[in-house]
Amino acid sequence: MKVSRRVLTKALFVAFGLWLVAAVVTARPGNPALFPAAQGEVTVYIVSNGFHTDLALPAAAVNARGGLLAKAGEAAGGQPWQVFGWGDAGFYTAKGVSAARAVDGLRALFKPGNPSVIRVFGVSRRPDQAFEAEVIPVVLSRAGFEAMARRMEASFVHKDGQPVRAVLPNPDAFFKSPEHFSILRMCNHWTGDQLNAAGVPTTPMIDGLALEFAFDLRLRAGLKAAKPEVSKVEVTEKIPHKAG
Repeated sequence: MKVSRRVLTKALFVAFGLWLVAAVVTARPGNPALFPAAQGEVTVYIVSNGFHTDLALPAAAVNARGGLLAKAGEAAGGQPWQVFGWGDAGFYTAKGVSAARAVDGLRALFKPGNPSVIRVFGVSRRPDQAFEAEVIPVVLSRAGFEAMARRMEASFVHKDGQPVRAVLPNPDAFFKSPEHFSILRMCNHWTGDQLNAAGVPTTPMIDGLALEFAFDLRLRAGLKAAKPEVSKVEVTEKIPHKAG
């Protein structure tokens, strides 16, 4: 049976309407007491390769507060910037492009209850100068940074006050997380959760995809990507931002 163009168009409008309603209903407000920062500012960065996002934090601020986050940050090797990213324990930690990895990506998206990990690494330059990627600065209040740090610490499995390392063939530093990965909660949702804890408004319904996440942050929080500082750092010196 053929479906008329009119019926198909109507169905698409209904689907879009339902999606829009869901986006509005699930939109999370910001916290004006935390964001925008009025005083005591700490600048963090969202690093995006168009697919996956990480959060880059100043090591000085992380180490000054101590705690579980600072202990995980030791994996950054003493670099002035510590980068944290969350993802599926299988797909996120694998490397390369292959049919097997593509199938594993489908497993990560559609199988419920997938275990997850947090990757930690360090960079020596400010993120907007270091990465060959879209980098969005976020100026947080001290209280907002503290709230975000506590939320990030909740994403680590810990034992005896120490974050638990994930034993993997990947040489990068990964830590176990108690949270679960699926299409309903992807890496960019995790990044959005941390920012929302810091008072930034987010919209989980559209934040799963990195490009839509960036649009959401610009629309609701006024956050924009930093302009490349080619005069300070040659493009060839920048490092690629990888998803896995």
